[in-house]
Amino acid sequence: MYGWWLTLKNLVFPVFCKECGYWLLTEENGFFCPTCWEMSPRIGRPFCTHCGRPHAEVVGLDPPPNFPCAGCRANPPAHLRSIYGAARYDGAVAAAVKLFKFHDRPRLARPLGDLMAAFAKEHMDCDAYDYLVPVPLHRVRKRDRGYNQSRLLAESIVSAFPRAAVDESLRRIRPTRVQSTLTDHKARRANVAGAFAVVGDSVFNDAAVLVIDDVVTTGGTVSECAAALRRAGAAEVDVFAAALAVPGP
Repeated sequence: MYGWWLTLKNLVFPVFCKECGYWLLTEENGFFCPTCWEMSPRIGRPFCTHCGRPHAEVVGLDPPPNFPCAGCRANPPAHLRSIYGAARYDGAVAAAVKLFKFHDRPRLARPLGDLMAAFAKEHMDCDAYDYLVPVPLHRVRKRDRGYNQSRLLAESIVSAFPRAAVDESLRRIRPTRVQSTLTDHKARRANVAGAFAVVGDSVFNDAAVLVIDDVVTTGGTVSECAAALRRAGAAEVDVFAAALAVPGP
């Protein structure tokens, strides 16, 4: 019965892949065909244990253990321990993040969350965290967008972290410009400096916290979030994003 209904729906209201234009015949994703979605490069071992960016692939050998990249060895993150990303910010995943974030497509939380949950089960210690903390939006931007995409991602993956609860005590206490509109690294850092704080009674004393975001580019936003959480007593702060911006070869 459902098969006939899906066939009729696809004929009357056809949906096409946002990446290649292929006619979608299933509802597994709803925005991208299976080929484009699976072809978007995932992140796997070996990757940097601090910034999360993948190292050069090792051909013909089992992937070696993860290890710090040269940049992080020379200048390790000040407030956070590790950044994890499920995929490179490229292809259909990058298109999905943009639709999700800027074009009112909250349903993309499910496929992006599935991507993150699969990565977490393979590459992360999911029992290690007490809280999942979404990167907050300022109240004005949240009102305009209608939802916080990081909150939707946190809700979609919390079941993969048995000991963790979603917590929104971290707030954006002043409005900031959209980071993607700033190309200079220093300008991005200045844009979010001091923009976050934990409100109310602290619940993070000696806690292990995982900050959830849609995409990490320079790391300025999540670093400021981590600093605020550490000031509120968090013992360890890691970051988990659906995608990481990875420099080309």
